[in-house]
Amino acid sequence: MTYRLTDYVSNLDKNVYAIFNLPEEVIAVIFAYVSRSPKSFRENLQTLLEKEEILTQPGNQLLLSETARRFHERWVVGYGHSSVAEHAVAHIGIEKISRLASSELELANRFNSFTEYSQRYQRPRRGDFYIPEEIDQWPSLREAYIQFQHQAYDVYETLLAGLKSYLEKKISPNKDETLKAYQTRIEKMAFEDARYVLPLATLTNLGMTGNGRALRDTLVILLSSPFPECVRLAREMEREISFCLPTLLRHVGASAHLVNSSQRFKQLPHAGNGQAAGNRAGMRSIDIPDYETVLNRLCAGLLFSHQPVSHSQAEQWAKEQSLEQKEQLLRETLSDLGPFDNPHPVFETIRLKLYLSVSEANWHQLLRHNRRTSFIFQPPNVGGGVTIPPHVREAGLADVMHRFLQQAEQIYHQLAQESPTLAAYCVTNAHHREIVADLSLWELYHLINLRTSQEAQWDIRQTFEQIHHELSQTHPVIAQFAKRRT
Repeated sequence: MTYRLTDYVSNLDKNVYAIFNLPEEVIAVIFAYVSRSPKSFRENLQTLLEKEEILTQPGNQLLLSETARRFHERWVVGYGHSSVAEHAVAHIGIEKISRLASSELELANRFNSFTEYSQRYQRPRRGDFYIPEEIDQWPSLREAYIQFQHQAYDVYETLLAGLKSYLEKKISPNKDETLKAYQTRIEKMAFEDARYVLPLATLTNLGMTGNGRALRDTLVILLSSPFPECVRLAREMEREISFCLPTLLRHVGASAHLVNSSQRFKQLPHAGNGQAAGNRAGMRSIDIPDYETVLNRLCAGLLFSHQPVSHSQAEQWAKEQSLEQKEQLLRETLSDLGPFDNPHPVFETIRLKLYLSVSEANWHQLLRHNRRTSFIFQPPNVGGGVTIPPHVREAGLADVMHRFLQQAEQIYHQLAQESPTLAAYCVTNAHHREIVADLSLWELYHLINLRTSQEAQWDIRQTFEQIHHELSQTHPVIAQFAKRRT
């Protein structure tokens, strides 16, 4: 069969061109060749076509020949040339996994991209909850678990109806707003708060995109998970991804180091006696270098980035400026930072930590920022307090919610006596867990700017309003320009 190079590249005579109509591993091979060949991508692709190292099968699906596969395995698999694997991308649809598993998946690697079913915009269906296979060995607990999950939906429906009735009385339609648009707006607000009683067993769907290297690392993390659901999910993902990335995912297995470390630390005695601390609900604090140190580093970094001085000279210059001079310089530098702009890359050199106790609903939003933030976090638990949405209180439904959360905690403790991993599925969106976030000032600017906007969900908005307030008390000029959307 005759191939035309123009079927696969956007032009033949420019230095920049798109590559398309090729399977992902073919693209990875072409890029692997160029690291060992003086030829261009187009020339290497032409060679593969002429030597018939790219073959066709019914449906005109291009595949690697055995020669190209061997090259791919040699450089990508055999020699650990992992960067090449990043050029092969897979798109995966994942349905009917628990919210617990979806959070484990989304945190497994920072280079994957996700779009997930939103409980803020959609109403869950009765019976859409995960039943762990391992619970079958305790029939009475299995029955109690299923009954609890159905009860969660009953309470969700009660809250939803009560919230809609309350919000319709409290909130009037906007001028020129249609009845349908008004009802949709009210319903969305009710969804947002009623979902706090939904357990982590509630099913979700998501779309995922990842490169070969990130996907391989993701599978290792999931295969090393203490949750059998995550291990099964990893094997299903491996099987399906292999249809488009057959070479890259060979011989993926659990990490003995991660598994053994997990078991070792779970067995250590500690002061909590198996219970999470219950007096830190709502904890939000920031650990950042002192104000003048931050100003010195930013001013020195900005000077160093724009003038031919040594870094030590820039540091000395910054130290010689008065506090007021450095503040004024930062004000002038940041004064034209727009609502959708990011600060100068020098802000990435200032590292800080956030110590948070947040609801699972809040955490499931925050964890999506793991691309630029490193998190360590407790496993799901019921010992850290709960969040009751303000509208639930205002509607007179707080007692209904509290009674259900107490039942959730009772079944959590029943299950935890047999298996802590089973108990985690009965933690609700309202329950808190402690998070430690390690991030840069650049990312904190992004989080404060995004998560304090009017469009942000109220729970995570409160978190970053508090963080911004604390920052403004200790680092006033830094905080002044972090919050730019209204």
